[in-house]
Amino acid sequence: MARPALAVLLAAATACATARPALRAPALTGKSVDIAAEDLSGRPVRLEADGRVRVVDFWATWCEPCQDQLPHLDGLAHRYGEQGLAVTAVSFDEDRAQLDAFLVQHPVSIAILWDRGGAKLSEPLDVQRLPTTLVLDRRGIVRHVHVGFDAASGERLEREVKALLAEAPPAS
Repeated sequence: MARPALAVLLAAATACATARPALRAPALTGKSVDIAAEDLSGRPVRLEADGRVRVVDFWATWCEPCQDQLPHLDGLAHRYGEQGLAVTAVSFDEDRAQLDAFLVQHPVSIAILWDRGGAKLSEPLDVQRLPTTLVLDRRGIVRHVHVGFDAASGERLEREVKALLAEAPPAS
């Protein structure tokens, strides 16, 4: 396993296992980001600005806050998908079989991508804790970053999504 991926996994496991005050969010606000990983069929997927508001969540099956957040993200996709919201969850699990088994037990309709151990995305996006959730506007610019999940952050995330959906789409 690559050393950066191991560091991310250890840090994420610690973040999910214990309460941590003042989690540091990646400094991505105001930037465009390059997010590419494989879908569950093994096809490469690149998330690009396409006029939709995007929520991109980095998570793992062994992370309890991540498990709590997935149904919330699925609900957001159901409530706001027709208004232009796309939700994608990028798993940093090492074990693909564990990911597949989790999704059988906890099915969701949102897009799931897999970046084994965060090998491709954790370092360039500075994802140090799971879950880390990015909220991108219709132009593909990161407007909000969340680290961790609880009821209050879920409500804040929904307010942010609603506000971005209310903004005018970019001119073509």
